[in-house]
Amino acid sequence: MKQAVIRLGQQANISLAPTTIERLVGMQQIVVPDLTIHSSTLPLRHGDNLLLVLGTPLPAIATMPANWQDAIQQLPQREGVFAALFWDAQAKKLVICTDVLGLQPLYWQHCSGEVLLSDKTTAFLGSPDLAGWGAFLALGYPLGADTLTHGVKRLAPASVYVLERDGAVSQQHSYWQFDNAAAAASVGEVAAALEQSVDLALAAAPDAEHGILLSGGYDSRLIAFLLRKRKLQLQATIVSHYDENLDADARFAKAIARHLQIPFRIQLPEQNFFSSPTYLDYLECSDGEIPSLYLFISQVGQFIDAPVVWEGLLPGKTLKASEANFAAFWTANVKDFNHPQWRAAELVFGTEQAAAMWQAFTQRWQHEQATFPDTGEGTARFNLAHRARNRVGPNPFKVYQQKATVLMPGMSRDYLQAAMSVPHSSKQQHQFYQQLFACHYPDALRFPVAHGSVVSRLQSRSLVDYGFLATLACFNRLSRYPRWMKRLGLQPAVGFAKSGFLESCQLVGQADANLNPALLNAIAKGSELPESALRLLFYWRCWQALRQKPLGALWQS
Repeated sequence: MKQAVIRLGQQANISLAPTTIERLVGMQQIVVPDLTIHSSTLPLRHGDNLLLVLGTPLPAIATMPANWQDAIQQLPQREGVFAALFWDAQAKKLVICTDVLGLQPLYWQHCSGEVLLSDKTTAFLGSPDLAGWGAFLALGYPLGADTLTHGVKRLAPASVYVLERDGAVSQQHSYWQFDNAAAAASVGEVAAALEQSVDLALAAAPDAEHGILLSGGYDSRLIAFLLRKRKLQLQATIVSHYDENLDADARFAKAIARHLQIPFRIQLPEQNFFSSPTYLDYLECSDGEIPSLYLFISQVGQFIDAPVVWEGLLPGKTLKASEANFAAFWTANVKDFNHPQWRAAELVFGTEQAAAMWQAFTQRWQHEQATFPDTGEGTARFNLAHRARNRVGPNPFKVYQQKATVLMPGMSRDYLQAAMSVPHSSKQQHQFYQQLFACHYPDALRFPVAHGSVVSRLQSRSLVDYGFLATLACFNRLSRYPRWMKRLGLQPAVGFAKSGFLESCQLVGQADANLNPALLNAIAKGSELPESALRLLFYWRCWQALRQKPLGALWQS
């Protein structure tokens, strides 16, 4: 598994997780006075000066900065998804630069006289972070710099840090932020910035084989049209969504691929995926920081087989409307303390611990939410800063990066500023996306779209599409009446099978003071537990075990 671990300082008070210590054996190691780097990626070196680059800066960093002052000037000029660390051996200073959205994972833990950094949270040991776990329960992802581990924080986006030899931060500044006073960009301006960002990304891998995860939604078809416009040879991977809408998603993806003459492969998900070693591999790659059981996206990474893969996270988060205000956002996304999720938390952790997690989450929520305007534009920015970074981002930038270089349209300041300046009202019901297609990629509207569980015809005039959509509407209505389905000889859609990892006897390990004694007694007696509690206990055990031993060993023991 790819990983980077950087230790700055002469002390060695911060312990690495045992699983990370085992991985260090297969990594590149560079040791200079005050700094040790273990990494799957070989750093650039000039004497004792070192430059470690994670992710894909655009354009690529080909030369070493002359010194730490030069690094402060040079590194923030890059676009793309990356984190760069430059060690000035003479000045004994470490410069760290994160990308404009902070999508490239990089975390740190401080202790007197040293700092430990890694791109994986599982490198660190520590107690559970109440605010992190509270957000995990309420939202499905940590907020801000939080992780699930106390004392382990994510570095801020669009930031430059200067660290001294003892790990102390002597300088920190943000090198970019959105211009809230900028005029709203037109469709043409957004399209131009998007096209430029694609050309910039293509320059990073001009001769490599490129792949795309193609669905029937808005984002991936936009990427497909952008890349075929440049006559790029692509290989599409289409993952069947047979359990939803008669697999409309794959159906529309295949139609787009044929229209653009993109060769494609259809991948069929395994119903028992969430009982498989491949799912455990996914958890190890993603650090287990988000709830992932039965999510379709969890099994997509196994199908990546091209050296370069294109990802649509940014168009998906910048061209579509978010909620109109934070009250609407809360209602749509937050599981409040009356939700059954929190009864499961009380069963697993105890009433007091669950209440402490909720309180820590609400305090963090109030702090983070207050930094954005209470408008549709504000919730969109909040989504980009938190959900995109901590919930959606781990799939491409932790899981997919294990296999491929990940490129993404829109990862430039010009595009982000243009797209996020478009008013909320212009993005509702995918209006802006459809205007973008109509003006610049009109053929993209010729095929129906599957967005989540919603299917829309768009501008398709195909009789075949009309027939399919009518059949789908009838099937979905009949699905509400299982008896009629059975009489008509129709089979309802069947999704993933229940995970075999949710056996309660397998979820009990060594003594754990964080768990509710009543839960452990119930498991010991063989009492049946709610699946919501078993899921939470599973995530908890994974969070612990990912630092101690491979998950496969946990379920074999």
